[in-house]
Amino acid sequence: MMKNSLFICALFAAAPIVFAAPKGATKAPQSLAGSLVVVNMQGAEASFVEDGDSPSGWKTCNATSFVLQFPVGGGNSFSYQLYESTPESPWPPVKVSYNPSSSIITITGNDMHLELRLSFADAGSGRADMEWADEGGIWYVRSASFTLSPSNATTSLLFMPEIETNDEAPAADYASELTALLSELKNRKYATNVERLYQKRLIALLSQIRDGAHIDTVLPNANGTTALHNACGLSHVEIVRWLVEHGADLNALTAKGATVDVCVGGPNAKTILGILRRARASK
Repeated sequence: MMKNSLFICALFAAAPIVFAAPKGATKAPQSLAGSLVVVNMQGAEASFVEDGDSPSGWKTCNATSFVLQFPVGGGNSFSYQLYESTPESPWPPVKVSYNPSSSIITITGNDMHLELRLSFADAGSGRADMEWADEGGIWYVRSASFTLSPSNATTSLLFMPEIETNDEAPAADYASELTALLSELKNRKYATNVERLYQKRLIALLSQIRDGAHIDTVLPNANGTTALHNACGLSHVEIVRWLVEHGADLNALTAKGATVDVCVGGPNAKTILGILRRARASK
């Protein structure tokens, strides 16, 4: 198993791998300002090689989503404080840039370089290939999928992925627990449109998590909300508790910067806030 959790690495000098664009590809947009880009790498293939070598031994990967929010009015680039910076350990912001002529998004910073190549199948989705330097070599990812959706957010956002190259399925108890929660959630009747929207989003996210997606995966058409955001909004105590117990990010933010606490509501709000408070206190 190979895992990448930190993108603090040396700039790579290997020649980029050329990935073929799909037939009938749509022309890339000239600007990504006001756009949310979500790259889903579930089912994509990854290869990790030494500096200067060509990728080989491609393996199916399990990975968290790669999310970028280009703020409204910000053009095709923005800066983002990806890692904590202190006087003792300064870390400047990384720069995210989009080149419409090549359909490439680059992320550069202190000892860091990543390229994301987009091939548009239509105006809102397509295929994504990535390469970036990691400790001792280069990661390549091919045949990921991406979605592009409009957003009126005025702030930038960047979620870097974590990736594993193994074909292990979720543990049986993990999958069975989620299947039971999903079945119960699908059979619930909600009275309001807002509740039914949370229900629809949560069903989609829990289904992805059960099938191997990271617990903090997001929905591209729902402002980057996680399952925990939607479970809190739906006031579903059992699902909130399950997500928290299985490591959901208690500090996750949506594309608009909303915390999970902001989403808490409904008849079980007090109970859910208590679950979140105790989980944070235990860390």
